[in-house]
Amino acid sequence: MKFPKTFFIVLVCLILSSSSLSAQANQTEAAIFNIGIGSIFSGVGALINKKPQQKLERVIFKGMAQGALGGYLVYESKVIAGLIAKEKNLMYGWPAKIINSAGTSIIENAASNRDFWEQWNLNIGFNRIEFHTKDRLQVKYRIQPVAFLLTTYIALQNKFEPTLSLRVGEFVFSGNTYYRSDKNSFLGSAIGTSILLNPETGGFNYGTVAHEMVHVFQYHDFNVLNTYLNTPIEQFKEGSSFFQQMDRLFHYDFNVFIFAGLYKMEHFKKNQKTFEGYYSNYFEKEAYLFSEY
Repeated sequence: MKFPKTFFIVLVCLILSSSSLSAQANQTEAAIFNIGIGSIFSGVGALINKKPQQKLERVIFKGMAQGALGGYLVYESKVIAGLIAKEKNLMYGWPAKIINSAGTSIIENAASNRDFWEQWNLNIGFNRIEFHTKDRLQVKYRIQPVAFLLTTYIALQNKFEPTLSLRVGEFVFSGNTYYRSDKNSFLGSAIGTSILLNPETGGFNYGTVAHEMVHVFQYHDFNVLNTYLNTPIEQFKEGSSFFQQMDRLFHYDFNVFIFAGLYKMEHFKKNQKTFEGYYSNYFEKEAYLFSEY
């Protein structure tokens, strides 16, 4: 499949998904949405990565079915993250992360036209640990470069919270330098895969941690889109030994640009100073739904 057609399919898929972002209002709709997005994105990816000898219908069905399973696990991971706020207990951080990693791994496998169990990815901040299980167990470590740059940017200006980071499985910082001085009322923020808590508005809060963890999971919701570039990346690797070395070290998290773009679009022409305006954004609405603070 040629790249221009791939790009067109991705664009249509994003338009269709973004048009329904505002629909989520309760747990049932959240489950349906996460399952549906996992299924659709996986089906499109499986089509893009289809081998010439494979039957079209079988590839699409398998991709969508596996993607639905992954989407359900992603939904459950957000529910578990929400328990941090509801139970006021950080012990739910790692279970939520592991379930989320399993869900996104299944979706990535589906979109890559692989069996659901072939590769498992554990994302810890900008770190990506890959467990390849198809023929024999191989463990690979790769860096997500955009997430790494964002984490570095936050780390240089704020205080790292090692104990809290270890307990929830994400890099957590405290400080208020991320926003301009006229926006210091924020409780917390997720910047890429890092969580920033504002000490001037109370600092640590179970609800804030849960809310921002859901945002980190939303970042990974779009990991699947990176699989749409599997073929172009393989072609680059064939013609460049330098790119081969780079590919061993980096997992290119292009998904950040889609996520950031959709997030901004959801707030376009909305009054963010009001509760209704701010939470008209699907991503904020979903994070609020699970954390309820």
